[in-house]
Amino acid sequence: MPDDNSALDVLRQDIFTQAVAPAPSATPLPRALLVFAHQDDETIALGARLSNFNDAHLVHVTDGAPRNGHDSRQHGFATLADYRKARASELCSVLAAAGLTSASRECLRVPDQEASLHLALLSRTIARIIRQHRPQVVFTHPFEGGHPDHDSCAFAVHHALDLLPAELQPVVIETPFYHAGGGRAEAGTFLPSAQPVPTVEFRLSPEELRRKRELLALFISQRQTLSGFPVEYERFRIAPAYDFRSPPHTPPVLYDNYPWGMTSQEFARLAREAETALSRKISVACR
Repeated sequence: MPDDNSALDVLRQDIFTQAVAPAPSATPLPRALLVFAHQDDETIALGARLSNFNDAHLVHVTDGAPRNGHDSRQHGFATLADYRKARASELCSVLAAAGLTSASRECLRVPDQEASLHLALLSRTIARIIRQHRPQVVFTHPFEGGHPDHDSCAFAVHHALDLLPAELQPVVIETPFYHAGGGRAEAGTFLPSAQPVPTVEFRLSPEELRRKRELLALFISQRQTLSGFPVEYERFRIAPAYDFRSPPHTPPVLYDNYPWGMTSQEFARLAREAETALSRKISVACR
């Protein structure tokens, strides 16, 4: 007879297979929680199958608007508030176009590029959301050194599970965004994992490709940024275990090269501090 670990692995694989099924799915999807850093990350990750997630709960960690105002000015907005409002409005248009009329959602309103300053609080907040919604799967970012907010989401989801009893721990599924590869930004590929984990790639059909492109085009303010992502496929894997106390690969990571207010060494320091705080069970109220 299979041991308990083998049976659990089979169950996780079954849930994974059901959760990443193409749209429309012939079988009911597992209860899903989507935790992403920015408004548009969910469409980059899941655009071809986003319509499957009408019963999911969608969490955006940041408001999509860095407080230094550089992005808002670069995208032609007079004020930070205008840029923040535009990003929220674009997300509403995408969700409506994808048919997600009944999906619940919330934004944790952390300023863009500042999620890594709140790692312990975010972990506790995601744990609270999991307790509330009881998902079987969580879709989120990998720890890949591409953007500090992305890495912060990975940290928060993984550490949220440590705060929960085993029976409430969902399967964590990640999708690649971008990282430093070959001295440049490499989008849509996973960093190698030291552990064997189930991984799948879906090449999009012409209809899926059309659907995803139409959704991405609704993020008008992000058109230039989104042009750097491949849209011909979507990739998923069950998240491996990570050591957030060290950079995900030999530095420099991608955000070491950009003025995003964070470096890989500083992120590692903040991760160590947050892990210490969480291990001491410091009670922090989520606002």
